Amino acid sequence: MKLLTNKRFIFTWLSGMSLTLGFSIFFLSISWLTIDVLKQPGLLGIIMAAVSLPRVVMMVFGGVFADRFQKSRLLFLTNLAQAALMLAIVGLHLADAYSVTALLVIAVVFGILDGMSYPALSSLIPSIVKKQDLQRANSLFQGSLELMFVLGPFLAGVLLTFGGFALSFGTSAGLILLAAVLILPRLIQDVIPESATLTFSTVIFDLKEGISYVSRTPILRAGTLAIAIVNLFIMGPLIMSIPILVGERGGTPFDLSLIEGGLALGTFVASFLVLALRSVQRGRFVFRALFLTVLAFLFYTQVESIPLLAIASAMSGFMLMLVYLPAVTLMQENSDKNKIGRVMSIMALAASGLEPIAFAVLSVLVALAVPIQTLLVVFGGIALAASILLFVRSGTFRKAA
Repeated sequence: MKLLTNKRFIFTWLSGMSLTLGFSIFFLSISWLTIDVLKQPGLLGIIMAAVSLPRVVMMVFGGVFADRFQKSRLLFLTNLAQAALMLAIVGLHLADAYSVTALLVIAVVFGILDGMSYPALSSLIPSIVKKQDLQRANSLFQGSLELMFVLGPFLAGVLLTFGGFALSFGTSAGLILLAAVLILPRLIQDVIPESATLTFSTVIFDLKEGISYVSRTPILRAGTLAIAIVNLFIMGPLIMSIPILVGERGGTPFDLSLIEGGLALGTFVASFLVLALRSVQRGRFVFRALFLTVLAFLFYTQVESIPLLAIASAMSGFMLMLVYLPAVTLMQENSDKNKIGRVMSIMALAASGLEPIAFAVLSVLVALAVPIQTLLVVFGGIALAASILLFVRSGTFRKAA
């Protein structure tokens, strides 16, 4: 594979894996610290929100920075700052100086930095990979990141068991620092945009220009909406429902891990399957996968046993990734080079920013005693209707090669 002889891609790929593994270890470690050390399980949701909400907000603005500055330099600086935050937590641990305020501040800053780096990372790949290799590059990159998300919690558990929080957060810091070293501008040698003064007004102008550009470009608009549909109406409800359904069926923590593992396995396998795609009309392929994703999710809403739930979640994750990867590649290929950062930030918002909305809506309705399976069927029905409407109104995307 010629892709594996591209040193700039190799460095970016390894950096992304190292960063994702470090982030995954951090996420589980700070969760366990909140429960085991602070003895405040109710605080866990607040800390998770402190990471995720600033991350989602900064994804929008991160695309502006990715278009204005050298992407590898931006990634190097944000990764370096994240590693420093991990070392700060190690310092708090050694000094036995944990506090809720300190952890919340660290979580917020970490989320902001991650939101800034994601659009830069996803828009860097098209600038260092040839167009004919872009689909394979995205598949290999995304599949490896999914694997890191699977391995991260396991590795964090081992580190916490045998070395405690100092070793766990220290390992996270080391991995994120390694990610920074691997993405050094001198190794990546990506394009340096023409320097321009960046002010609040120029940021807002660039942001509006990016949104307008996506909304008036048929392929970008349809790709973003397809990704939004599967995340808002399928992935968000699916993730939220897993522990609820396991609890209703009297399941065990192993049952919970079985279903969540099925979901992770499905996305991981699909990521590498896309590597084998050859000579398909990707626009039509995305729509076929979109309808099959909805059908897999509707199957998930009807099954009762734990093994069938695991199979159905794996099928949903598998099909969802077959929507996501070709759609992202088509968007990258059809974006102007000076706007691709903003395009990827809007795509990232559709992929990651809509799931919390589904979480919130489902949480409120479940609290009002609406059966979870009823809610899942309604979300699946909305997804199907939205998919049909998008298919009818997206002729340009359907014809995309």
